[in-house]
Amino acid sequence: MINIKNACKIYKMGNQNVVALNCVSLKIKDGEFVAIVGPSGSGKSTLLHMIGGLDTLDKGEIIVNGSKLKNVCDKDLAKYRNSMIGFIFQSFNLQAKLTALENVELPLVIRGINKKDRRILALKSLKEVELGDRINHKPSELSGGQQQRVCIARALVNSPEIILADEPTGNLDSISGENIINLLKQLNKKIKTTVIVVTHDDRIAKMANRIIRILDGKIIKDVQNGNHIIKKYTD
Repeated sequence: MINIKNACKIYKMGNQNVVALNCVSLKIKDGEFVAIVGPSGSGKSTLLHMIGGLDTLDKGEIIVNGSKLKNVCDKDLAKYRNSMIGFIFQSFNLQAKLTALENVELPLVIRGINKKDRRILALKSLKEVELGDRINHKPSELSGGQQQRVCIARALVNSPEIILADEPTGNLDSISGENIINLLKQLNKKIKTTVIVVTHDDRIAKMANRIIRILDGKIIKDVQNGNHIIKKYTD
């Protein structure tokens, strides 16, 4: 599903160039549950943003379902993000004045879905994450774990082919964090959506089926099912 070839990204910070991605090449199959692991500043979130069309590469290319993201106009990128990708962020990014149901409806509003249909879809999505009894609650009335479940429901509501989760457990306690990853695993197995989770937490990463380790903008290890090494980089 995802084919990344020699991806390079350099950010200008003052008079210095900071290499976020250094010729990264990677393939992710349809339906995989992948954890991208690394310390702060390693390039893992940059890689996720590139896959999600939130930023552009300086060199290399990213191909998703046979389509290149390079040189795509803003309108088409927005369409790609809304229809193909479901985003889950560490900070939740929920609208404080809206209910859980209304927050989940937002991607459908952008797609121009009528009110009746988007309410049905949003309700179904919230039930998938076991929040059918919290649909009229605002974020301040929900626990951190419940807020992240709303984010997952919002990510799922457009039936995306890929879910990108950037430190989804970062603002949660350990039990809530494990519950969120287990929920993503269940959804990955049930609806076959490709899930990519960025984390610095090895405990969370070990819950994925494949772990990609990144350091200083380079992939240093790629392991599947805890034992089969897909790639191990020594340079």
